[in-house]
Amino acid sequence: MVTDTIETFTENGVQVSSGEVLEADVVVTATGFDLSVFGGIAFTVDDEPVDFPDTVTYRGLMFSGVPNMAYVFGYFRHSWTLRADLIADFVCRLLQHMEEKGSTMVVPTLREDEVDMPRRPWVDPENFNPGYLARSMHLMPKQGDREPWMHLHEYYEEKDILPVADLDDGTLVYK
Repeated sequence: MVTDTIETFTENGVQVSSGEVLEADVVVTATGFDLSVFGGIAFTVDDEPVDFPDTVTYRGLMFSGVPNMAYVFGYFRHSWTLRADLIADFVCRLLQHMEEKGSTMVVPTLREDEVDMPRRPWVDPENFNPGYLARSMHLMPKQGDREPWMHLHEYYEEKDILPVADLDDGTLVYK
């Protein structure tokens, strides 16, 4: 199986955009799809548009500089509902914490020593690289090189981290 763009059909198969000629008895074409990040909704904060590629994901469930917004993007190798459950529990714990603090807003905020940390793609293309995601990476937030600015993508790591994540470590700013 090869994923590439077909340039032309040949007598015995196809020639793909790389120039390689692939012999084939049967060719199954799949156009793929383009990921619509957040359904194409234009988000604003204080009347300024949010440019998600300029944000850093907080634990793969919130964005730096974007108040009161959590999202669910499931696991690639496990059931999506596993992550949805973990995030729902995290958000409930966060809302309870906000109520206890008397806060109505929480904003994931890079600390001074994190502002210049290396940015990595939201998904490691060496680990997971379907075409639909590769075509949309320019629309996605970045992740940092350390917790809590990473999207782990692995249930067996997050199941132990998210339930006890420190809500007062200085990255979540409450108002």
